[in-house]
Amino acid sequence: MTRPRPHVPACVVLIVTLGATFPNSQEPTPQRAPGTVSEGVTAVLADVVVRDRRGQIVGDLSREDFEVFEDGVRQTIGAFTRVFDGEPSSPAALPPQASGGTTGGVGSPAPVNSGPGVTALVFHGLSPEGRRLALQATQNYLGSQEEMANYVGVFGIDLSLRPLVPFTRNGVAVRRALAAIGSGSSPGFDAQEFQQQKASADREAAAAGATPAAPQASGGPSAQPGGGPAYLAVMQSRMIESFTQLERDQQGYVATDALMAIVSTMGRLPGRKSVILFSEGIAIPAAVHRLFLGVIDAANRANVSIYTIDAAGLRTESDQARIRDRVNQTASVGINTAHSDSGGGALIRSLEDNEHNLRSDPAMGLGRLAQETGGVLFNNTNNLRPAFERIDSDLRNYYLLGYTPANPAFDGRFRTIDVRVKRPGLTVAARKGYFAVRNPGMVPINTWEAPALGALELKPVPNAFPVRAGALLFPERGRPGLVPVVVEFATAPLTFQTAPDGKTYTSDFSVLVRFLDGDNQVVRKVSQHYEIQGELAQMERAKQGTVLFYRESELPPGVYSMETVVHDALSAKASVRFTTVEVPRYEEGKLRMSSVVLVKRGEEVPEKDRRPDNPLLVNGLVLQPNIGEPVSRAAKEVAFYFSVYPGEGGPEPRAEIQLLQNGQSVALLPMPVGTPDGAGRIQQIGSLPVAGLVPGSYELRALVAQGQDQVSRSTMLRIGE
Repeated sequence: MTRPRPHVPACVVLIVTLGATFPNSQEPTPQRAPGTVSEGVTAVLADVVVRDRRGQIVGDLSREDFEVFEDGVRQTIGAFTRVFDGEPSSPAALPPQASGGTTGGVGSPAPVNSGPGVTALVFHGLSPEGRRLALQATQNYLGSQEEMANYVGVFGIDLSLRPLVPFTRNGVAVRRALAAIGSGSSPGFDAQEFQQQKASADREAAAAGATPAAPQASGGPSAQPGGGPAYLAVMQSRMIESFTQLERDQQGYVATDALMAIVSTMGRLPGRKSVILFSEGIAIPAAVHRLFLGVIDAANRANVSIYTIDAAGLRTESDQARIRDRVNQTASVGINTAHSDSGGGALIRSLEDNEHNLRSDPAMGLGRLAQETGGVLFNNTNNLRPAFERIDSDLRNYYLLGYTPANPAFDGRFRTIDVRVKRPGLTVAARKGYFAVRNPGMVPINTWEAPALGALELKPVPNAFPVRAGALLFPERGRPGLVPVVVEFATAPLTFQTAPDGKTYTSDFSVLVRFLDGDNQVVRKVSQHYEIQGELAQMERAKQGTVLFYRESELPPGVYSMETVVHDALSAKASVRFTTVEVPRYEEGKLRMSSVVLVKRGEEVPEKDRRPDNPLLVNGLVLQPNIGEPVSRAAKEVAFYFSVYPGEGGPEPRAEIQLLQNGQSVALLPMPVGTPDGAGRIQQIGSLPVAGLVPGSYELRALVAQGQDQVSRSTMLRIGE
């Protein structure tokens, strides 16, 4: 099974239990609430930079000089704007804009002055020499002006994203941020040095008669092949390997997440924007690849071109030669040790190392970021002034093309864009494509989310397998709009297939939840991509599991449409659920309470893993909500839970529990109220006998009063045989 991302601040639990399936109750076909679909902007915009053989900007092209192809099909350019600092020579008369060529239009064909540009300077995990080179080039280019021509933001990426100065034209503030970067120490570890250490440890282990495979669980060092030294050499190799893999993934996650945050923020600004990324290479392991593609898509949607600069500068040896040597070295270790590993583990690890070594070439990750967002990779040079001049020129001199796709389907598929010019001898820099999803607003899209969003457009709405989804309200202190989301579904209907190696199985699915406000704009989105792998002998057991997806969102007061999608990538099937969520407006210092939650089960959490602000953590147990599942009378009772947030300065709260059926009260019982904890909340847990209830639907209501204030919340309780 793939290892979960260690830095994601959310609880996503995969519970695998034999026979854990949903009841055979029929679920109604989900219906979309009227008016919950925003048509959005159906036009595709592409900002295009055109240069001649000498690298000079070409500014005298007309609409007729361009051709745009989407998935190989020529498109009709419906809008054409030239954005230039100077006054380029006037083009030939342009034909009138086609009706419906774009929603809202993107400007007239007359030249438009670009005005101040917007650029993000991003410094990613640089060595001292790389940092010195990058800062010197940046400071030389920006100069000593108090007010700069463009808006500039400065960001650092090491173990996290560090915003150093917001977008500003204040040159003093930008230079102060650059100075802060220059005085810092280099974070992280030297991956190349660790690779060398691992290769050395592998050779020591092989010489001592052992393999890098993990030793048996029983026995001490003397029980291992070759005795104590062999065991220690194996342990050192495995330790370095494990750390290196974790570091690769973590560095990749941090870099992609940080770039996604920067690009998404810049997308709120109009026009073409640029990111200048100083880096010595971005690791893109398999676990991070989908996120990396999501950054490219987000940049294209936001009209952000990423220019990447290999800050290592002019190297004393060829990058390709260095990487070739590392690949050969890793392969040699694999060949020397894999013969005694019956499972082929060492050879497989060597192949994985080879893939990482190849991807560590700056021309791979940095080059792809630049090429697919309309930017440029600058490497193997210590003179970065031409790079800055090129970036500044691109930012201020470009063409903006708009077209309505001939294929109107929002199916979530990736559409390639190919912009060409008819005049010979010219080069074009433009975005390479986009995911065909309805306008997501300011919320970025990850690659696994695109097919799920495409499922929302299908008619009728897909309902391929049972899914339960719900939102809870927990108006915590400091987080009055806290909305935990729970999605639950069985794995049995999902697709599990045998992997090409014939020894393992794979499954690939995702969960997506998003909230739309009253204007049909996406305000929050959470998702999780699951790539499940395991031994083939365990596949049938995995099919009998249950997936519990849990995330926390914070929403301002209002009424929202919540859309939930579970998408099975291998079969392209999906299930969609719609619900309405209302977040009340709370008066500070007044009595309030959470949702009433039926409890399915509780799981004890080790004290070191307990998150104090988890609203479902009670007395060391994380409570799993029951989202609409019938409760059997044979269970005898059902547990429920809610939190009370007393008002300031009032008397002690009082509580009652009421059970209703068809609007008629069946029972009304008082409930003792506890004392507030350190977070100012009272966690109320109770149980309700169900053995004597007639099967059917009931309303379980909790009423809380404090002085003249009274609040209540309720949930539906379904009683089965």
